[in-house]
Amino acid sequence: MKTMKKSIHLLVLALALCCAGSCIYDFNPDLKGQAGYLVVEGDILIGDYTNVRVRWSDPLKPDEEAGGYQEAVIRSAYVEASDGTTYKSGSTWNIDTRNADPDLEYRLVLEVDGRGTYVSQWAPVERTAPIDSVAWTISDDKHTMTVDISASGEGSRYYRWLVQQTWEYHAAYQASHYFVPQGSYLKGEYVARDTVAMYENGENTYWCWNSASIPEMMMASTADQSENRIVRQPLFEMDRYEQRCMYFYSMLLTQEGISEEAWRYYEAMQKNSTDVGGLFSPEPSEMRGNIYNEGNPSELVLGYVSVTAPRTERIFIDMILFGRMPRDTYSQEPEYVQKNEWRKYYRNGWRVYMLHTDEGAGTGRETEADYEFDWLPARCVMCTMQGGTKTKPSYWPNDHK
Repeated sequence: MKTMKKSIHLLVLALALCCAGSCIYDFNPDLKGQAGYLVVEGDILIGDYTNVRVRWSDPLKPDEEAGGYQEAVIRSAYVEASDGTTYKSGSTWNIDTRNADPDLEYRLVLEVDGRGTYVSQWAPVERTAPIDSVAWTISDDKHTMTVDISASGEGSRYYRWLVQQTWEYHAAYQASHYFVPQGSYLKGEYVARDTVAMYENGENTYWCWNSASIPEMMMASTADQSENRIVRQPLFEMDRYEQRCMYFYSMLLTQEGISEEAWRYYEAMQKNSTDVGGLFSPEPSEMRGNIYNEGNPSELVLGYVSVTAPRTERIFIDMILFGRMPRDTYSQEPEYVQKNEWRKYYRNGWRVYMLHTDEGAGTGRETEADYEFDWLPARCVMCTMQGGTKTKPSYWPNDHK
């Protein structure tokens, strides 16, 4: 084990981002060209939904290509309790373990086409200490924000945190109108010639929402401390000029108590990720988790299924703390476009911005020949081109559309 601070140890596992919102992280170990290992991702979450993902490993490809993984065909996936109760999955492999008894032991059972039945070892539920607080600090130069957590109380001395993020952002410019080409339909009516219409209720392309998981798995231990207490432990940083820091931000923080065995397993995985091919890199046998094939126990299966009762907390941050991003960070200026050039600009990826003059803004479809408009490249007025969508989360606190 590498030397760590004796107080609270922070272990960052370099696991790539996977299924947003599912508390599952892609685990892509370097298998030195070996294929056919089953890779299992996900934990049994008591009091919540259990999510699992199962894949087969492929050899690492040469040169700059990353290793490939193929989804495994699962006939059945369920969680089994020590009293014989089973919790079966739905169509998306979400297993409802919200009402599972925290005083029992559990295991995951996977029936895989062509390979038999895989099970995780029986394990008790690891209790999770309560979350005391989640806080954030802005650097003196206002360039970065650090999010940290404090926790204490009865529960496992080994922690893991997962963060699902959602943020609201906007396009560089808010368009008031949009182009409607000839031959299309506008509110059920055929458009006989190129025209421009005004955005109405929620039709704008200014406000968008995006989401992603934090791509690192964050872990810490208080095993060598007299108290099970974590005080303002840094989790991750954000840079002012990231999209997620533009306007309004939310994160769903999940805190899990895990076992010492799970901790040591992930520690070995971290070493494999940072020291691939080195003298002290783990052998494949050292990467064995707590999952095995009932018909072939010697088969190497990658992954570790913890059984835990997680704690969750949703946090909102108004990014006005950073100061709103000034418009002059966008170098593009609107361009006046005459009506006979609308279609050409549209085909070249430009979009209507607003009326060229301050007169006659109109209240609906604009068809007058003397109405001319300023245009901008689509990326400047369409927030959907920056990776997000117009789907506003149901829990979002403001009234933007």
